[in-house]
Amino acid sequence: MRLIFKLSLLLIVNLFLHNCVGTYHFRPILSPEEELAHQIDLQIATPELETALVGIMVQSVDTGEILYHHNANTLMMPASNEKIPTSVAALIKLGPDFQYKTLVYATDTIEGGILKGDLIVVGSGDPTFSYRFYKHPDSSFIFQAWADSLRSKGIHAIVGDIIGVDDVFDDESLGYGWTVNNLSYANSAPIGGFMYNENMAQVIIQTDSLGEYMDIKVIPDLGYLQIETDLEINPDETEILVDRVPETNRIRILGKIQPGERYIEDVSIHDPTLYFLNGLKWELVLLGINVYGEPIDADSFAVEKKLSEKKLLFTHTSAPFKEILKILMKESQNLYAESMVKLLGHHFGKEGSFEEGAKIVKQTLSRFGLEQDSYSYMDGSGLCRYNYISPAHLVKILRNMYYHRYGEIFRQTLPIAGVDGTIGYRMKRTVAQGKTNAKTGTISNVRCLSGYATTKDGETLVFSTMFNNFLCSVNVVMDIQDRICMLLTSFSRNSN
Repeated sequence: MRLIFKLSLLLIVNLFLHNCVGTYHFRPILSPEEELAHQIDLQIATPELETALVGIMVQSVDTGEILYHHNANTLMMPASNEKIPTSVAALIKLGPDFQYKTLVYATDTIEGGILKGDLIVVGSGDPTFSYRFYKHPDSSFIFQAWADSLRSKGIHAIVGDIIGVDDVFDDESLGYGWTVNNLSYANSAPIGGFMYNENMAQVIIQTDSLGEYMDIKVIPDLGYLQIETDLEINPDETEILVDRVPETNRIRILGKIQPGERYIEDVSIHDPTLYFLNGLKWELVLLGINVYGEPIDADSFAVEKKLSEKKLLFTHTSAPFKEILKILMKESQNLYAESMVKLLGHHFGKEGSFEEGAKIVKQTLSRFGLEQDSYSYMDGSGLCRYNYISPAHLVKILRNMYYHRYGEIFRQTLPIAGVDGTIGYRMKRTVAQGKTNAKTGTISNVRCLSGYATTKDGETLVFSTMFNNFLCSVNVVMDIQDRICMLLTSFSRNSN
């Protein structure tokens, strides 16, 4: 009887196990490293990425172990991740303490407080004549110090012109392959030897709650832009187009705006040199130093004789380069990035052109093991859609930079998740907040995020996530990137 019972019990158990095997799938126990890779696989397996090209690489900074890779060697559009090679090369070549020097000269004599000749300003490609650096909303604020310097030299009026010499860079003001429909806006501001208010102006349109009046302001208001308006107050909807006529400073404002609405658009300007000189003259006059001449670009006439007779009045020195890089990277400032490539060409190449600067960038990165013909570097900011680089390239740059003598300075330039910069609003109140330092990359149908993540064990991982060609909402892609960062920062090799 006992034997029959045991055989029956064994039969029941076997039948149960057989049915379980047919119904349930037991996942083998994975190591922490395998589990991390599995979880990243799950994140990018969403059907919404069906059309997308996804490239990801994760590597331990300390050991060099590759914890994850997916299309890691595939060339993809980096968008503003292009600023990683740009800023790394600029920091290595120029150093963190480099400062731009803008020289101010006078021609002729000073008699009775009057400069009988011209004021000559020699540009250095300094992008910091901006509200960002002087904790003041008006970019002309810096020219107050210039007015004080002129007065200290006994100058209270200028009979001649204000002449700008912008030969530090070539005359190509736009990046290669930039899309025409974006050229009116501040993110495509032209590059020049002079840069004032980041070569853009802010247009503010305001209506009252009753819809009885409309006010349009331009900041800074120098009279430099010509505003053409065909805009009506409409109770039902707001639909506004603000654009700049190519090769001019004519701004067209078209459409309709609802009562009580406030609309703001940052627009690019044409001719950075004259914009700077107009800003300087405007501020000097406001501060009581009359300028009877006009702002003039030295390229427009033969200025050699005047330049040969000039006398140095003072030198304007910028903030240190490491502080400028923080604005470039944390705010993803395109103008700064583009100007730095040309600056490298001016200092270390044959001229201040993108072509010469790009050679310096590639030569510098070749020290990190990047073969110069293995990626496409077509502009410095990432606006160009002809840039191509792989996650493996970016990880190699970031890992090598981690051990460079300027490595800590570079990491301090990167946005911090949930804290500042372009990821300051992302990953808040998650395990990734404060533990992910990474650069974003954003153009149409492209979202990239590359940088460093600190794990639960305190290990530093370097990573690059690149998403191209997706048609889903950008929020889907950014959520996946954020979840990957959370996986990295919660990763522990000691987990069971």
